[in-house]
Amino acid sequence: MVEKKKRVFNPKIESRLASEDFKRLEAMAHAEGVSMSQIVRDAVLHYLDNREAIAARPRESEVARAINEMTNRICGMLARQGATVGTLYELAWMSLPNEEARQAFNSAVNTAKQKMRNKLDKDEKELAEKVKGAVAPW
Repeated sequence: MVEKKKRVFNPKIESRLASEDFKRLEAMAHAEGVSMSQIVRDAVLHYLDNREAIAARPRESEVARAINEMTNRICGMLARQGATVGTLYELAWMSLPNEEARQAFNSAVNTAKQKMRNKLDKDEKELAEKVKGAVAPW
């Protein structure tokens, strides 16, 4: 039993060009060593890709704007939190009675910073493992 070849759907588009434009197309095809149909096909595909890119720009700029707004909001929150923590730090420092208490305070500050660094490193590593493969590299 002989298998029949499957027909491939190749839609056909016809258009008319002014004779000057036709000559330009013919010269370009000859210079590039391809058919005029290939030049026209490439031109149409380039046009379609360009139109899709133009249509996507508003969405991309909207996403970028939303990310910038969220970033600004988070930075503002962090600045307020930093000012509050700084105020509490200064109040605690000012209320210390002597040098021995200030040394103990500095020791506590350094211990807290070290614990935060270690915790942050651990959390960053855990988060990196969770996200690994989920986010495409740029």
